Amino acid sequence: MALLAFLGDGHTHKKGDYQEVVERGMKWLIKQQDREGFFAGSARSHEKMYAQAQATIAICELYGMSGDSWLRPYAQRAIDFAEKAQSEAGGWRYEPNFDSDTSMTGWYVMALESGRSAKLDVNVTVLNRVMLYLDDAGSYDGAAYGYQARSAASSAMTAEGLLCRQYIGWKRDHPPMVRGISALIEDAPFDLADQDVYYWYYATQALHHFGGSPWRRWNDVMKVELPQAQVKTGRESGSWAPQRDRWGKNAGRLYTTCLSLYCLEVYYRHMPIYDTAAAQGAE
Repeated sequence: MALLAFLGDGHTHKKGDYQEVVERGMKWLIKQQDREGFFAGSARSHEKMYAQAQATIAICELYGMSGDSWLRPYAQRAIDFAEKAQSEAGGWRYEPNFDSDTSMTGWYVMALESGRSAKLDVNVTVLNRVMLYLDDAGSYDGAAYGYQARSAASSAMTAEGLLCRQYIGWKRDHPPMVRGISALIEDAPFDLADQDVYYWYYATQALHHFGGSPWRRWNDVMKVELPQAQVKTGRESGSWAPQRDRWGKNAGRLYTTCLSLYCLEVYYRHMPIYDTAAAQGAE
């Protein structure tokens, strides 16, 4: 997660102010990878597949940003592992080839999309099968999503599910996309009183890609309140405190800090999927 934060600000082992830091992190990460492409052998059971997806995104972004051919085989092995780990239901969960949930699936869609951006070999059929899982996990024709099939919808899972749909092919004007985005901005706006950086991470991306007035409404608040919440003094200066966050008290300060940074890096980390000029004109 820390490597992704550095990469999101443009730092690699080849350029930027933190080349040595990124290189040390990159080399440590690569040492963890086995012959099957799996990085997270020492992680705890429910953390393994999350860690694997995040490591895959990091190594693919490193390769894509630097063009360092030395990294390509490690990145490709990670992509190959992700494809083989997909369950019959079309998503991913705590073990390879076993069951699916929306939370885990979103990370693997992002990993595969990072592979595609880096021009690695990615089997598009794998991404197409994700649509089948999303159909099962969705409600209101795909305007909302739950943690698993037939689960109640939540804001975080809806944001994650809509982001997956954006990457895999839904048009901006697809009615469930429009309704889902509208629900996010009306029912669960950016709110520091109800801190959930996991939700903010996925909602920020989905709204950024969607553009138009929903993104402006979200961004006008986020770009002010999120920096204001950053710790300004003491040994934790520069971080975001985990205590008030929905999951931060279990996941820790690095978690809340990295996800907060990802939100603030969205402007230059992810190019909007949709035609932003058309999005502005449609409002």
